[in-house]
Amino acid sequence: MKDTLKLSDSTPTLEDVAKLAGVGRGTAGRALSGQGYVSEQASARIHAAAEKLGYQRNEAARSLKTKRSNAIGIVIPDIGGPFMIACVRGIQKVLRQHEYTSIIVFTDGKEETELEEIEYLIRHQIGGIIIVPANSSAPHFHVPRLRNIPIVSFDQPILNEDYDALLVKNRHSARIAVDHLIGHGHKRIACLGVNGHLYSIRKRMEGYKDAMGRAGLASMLEIVDPENGGIAGQLDRWLALKAPPTAIFSLNELTSVELMQAFSMRRIRMPDRIAFIGFDEIQLGPYLDPPLTTVLQPGLEIGESAATRLLEQIESKNCHSVKHIELEAKLIIRGSCGCHPASSM
Repeated sequence: MKDTLKLSDSTPTLEDVAKLAGVGRGTAGRALSGQGYVSEQASARIHAAAEKLGYQRNEAARSLKTKRSNAIGIVIPDIGGPFMIACVRGIQKVLRQHEYTSIIVFTDGKEETELEEIEYLIRHQIGGIIIVPANSSAPHFHVPRLRNIPIVSFDQPILNEDYDALLVKNRHSARIAVDHLIGHGHKRIACLGVNGHLYSIRKRMEGYKDAMGRAGLASMLEIVDPENGGIAGQLDRWLALKAPPTAIFSLNELTSVELMQAFSMRRIRMPDRIAFIGFDEIQLGPYLDPPLTTVLQPGLEIGESAATRLLEQIESKNCHSVKHIELEAKLIIRGSCGCHPASSM
């Protein structure tokens, strides 16, 4: 009687897969890991055997052997609004396509929390890290143990080290937005934001100053503490001036959300009393009355590019050339700036 492989109720092993496929254990391991040559015919038999048996690779054992797991850490301040959600979706899309999993950790924008989360990921032999740094110049990015881990930052770069970064053209995009308000005839254009230590905010501030300076207009720029009504308080200080601003450029999503709430409570109508453009989409921005004109960052593309760049590092055996990639943002024109037809620039 011809021998047949008896399928047991226990967890199937790599040896079980190899036996059913009629190959050696090493061949089965190469086919299932995607590392090393295996003929198409043998690979097809191996994958069919693995599916029939319900075989799952032991990632814990694999990480002990390779000193690196098949999981990627995503380190972000919080899930935030549409921009961060799109970035994470883009990252996970690419990772899934390449059979990587992801572990998302939150830092609340705090350096000490960020360091704790990074150390947690290192202890669990993470395969790489994609991060929005809480501080681009944080000292923990200089420690030697991080240099052996593939790392890519997005939204904010890691400065003074050899780390890849996926960014948008913050300064250029902010200048275009403020130029648009100037084109509507506004001469008193205020600029408001929070977290002025962040690289992206500093670049947007520079773009605002560029546009105002080229037009010969005086800057009305304030960075405030978002706690305890700092954004609404600054709006009230501007409204109390003899010559208050006729337009406001918001530097980030949080500022825009709180300004919209402050406008509503004070019955300020856009753009009749104050024209408005915000950097970053907010959840209800397209549905407000009027809809918000916004500098829209390509979150999905940023996430996909960051993940792709990280996987290139992981697969490269040699030193890679560091890249800071800057993508275009779009000015989505709606009604809050004074325009009527929806369009983009």
